[in-house]
Formats: sequence, C-alpha cells, structure tokens
Amino acid sequence: MTNKLGSVVSLESGGPLMAVGELGKHSDARCSLFVDQALEREWFALIALQPQDVSKSGLYSGARKVLK
Repeated sequence: MTNKLGSVVSLESGGPLMAVGELGKHSDARCSLFVDQALEREWFALIALQPQDVSKSGLYSGARKVLK
C-alpha cells in the first residue's frame, strides 16, 4: 500500500478518518486525528491503514466559494 503525505486514511478495522502527516522508516505512518475535539497524532503500521475517498465521505464537496 502506498500512502503520500496528506492522504486520508482509516484503520482497516474501522474508526475515524485520519490524515497521513509523516512516513516512518519502518513501514509506518504518523497520522493526525481528532479525539473529543483534541488533535492527536499516532503511529500506525501501513498494513493496518486503508485509503479513503474524501469526495465520497462528505468532507469535501469540490465546490469553491466565490468571494464578492
């Protein structure tokens, strides 16, 4: 599995969406997620992560705001 910095992932077993913030040297990634409105950063094995399609998650609509 290949992940890039900024990729949106979740654990294979389920859980919140996370952003990959750092790739480690031991087939792991440091991910950022929110737990009770607090930002947490944790290391996870790459094999335990699955990529998520942000456009289908409802987090990103693709629409751009036009400021007047």
